[in-house]
Amino acid sequence: MSPSNSPGSNGKPAAAQAVSEADFEKLMEATYQTAKRLLPFMAKRRIPLTPFNYRLFYDYFEDGGDKLKERLDEILRNHTVLSPELSERLYHEFYDYLGDRARKLTLMGEKIGSISLDLESNLEKTLDTTGHFRQILSESASQMKDNPAADGRFRDMMEGLLQETKAALNDQSDLADHIDTTSRVIANLTRELRDQTRLASVDELTQLYNRRYMTLQFTNLTADRGEGLVMSLVLFDLDRFKSINDTYGHNIGDRVLLVCAKILQSHAEAGGHLACRYGGEEFIVMCPDFDLDAARELGDSVRRQLEDTAILIRGNSIPVTISGGVSRWRPGETIESFVDRADQALYRAKTSGRNRIVVEEEES
Repeated sequence: MSPSNSPGSNGKPAAAQAVSEADFEKLMEATYQTAKRLLPFMAKRRIPLTPFNYRLFYDYFEDGGDKLKERLDEILRNHTVLSPELSERLYHEFYDYLGDRARKLTLMGEKIGSISLDLESNLEKTLDTTGHFRQILSESASQMKDNPAADGRFRDMMEGLLQETKAALNDQSDLADHIDTTSRVIANLTRELRDQTRLASVDELTQLYNRRYMTLQFTNLTADRGEGLVMSLVLFDLDRFKSINDTYGHNIGDRVLLVCAKILQSHAEAGGHLACRYGGEEFIVMCPDFDLDAARELGDSVRRQLEDTAILIRGNSIPVTISGGVSRWRPGETIESFVDRADQALYRAKTSGRNRIVVEEEES
């Protein structure tokens, strides 16, 4: 029996298998193209990559229905955090509506990880076993060929088995290549997701966290720890920064921002805090487990270090100072209110001479 005309493992002729493989390749390409759009979309909006979220937003991209799209659009417009509880609720809300397709996609998401691990762990073992089987058949066929008394039918049978084994090995080699290609695609998508997540979280110039990420962390902290949370923040603003830009140019202004960011980051990392660029020349250090006095001390430490740092421009050191306002979170209040009270304290620091840190209680 010639390998090219033999039936496959599923009983279908080789030509039928070729059509099936072509359709599978088209499906893989379509899925890959959807994932290339979907993963950056989810990363940019800080949507956790859970099986429920992936299925919901896969349907969002692939026309899962107007009702689903309207519901997710509403969530995105309101910047609602997609917690695991909300994701599961949405899944059950649209489970019957999406029908069999939803069940298939959910099962796919649940099984793909274990399938990949099974393929990876068993492929090498299968290839080794089949290779060993081919060796035995080859040796047996050789012995029968050298034996004049051997029945010709048995020799033919052994040769046929050997050819079938070689064909199986070739098929498995193709499978190994396909798995390798798929693994590279997954690795590329993972890198893209990681890069998009990082870009969505940090400020491009200073590499501090951005305002969006700080807001997300605030939401998570207050939700997780509730009224028992003690947290303060320091809102910093570089003094007379516009004058620096006007006098020395924006490149020098960017250098000043980078020096300030480095100082802020070192203090934040030392205390387990979160430093972010809030906008322009404004920065925030958010300090979980810090009361007003501890946050004010941190602010003063940043202020003194920046004041003592020499920023050289054409051999001359330019003076750079910073002011700050400190506020403590009040249970139940929003991030906007939290920052606004620090901003009021910052305003007083500016109007009372700059280069100082003012706490909100000092305004009363």
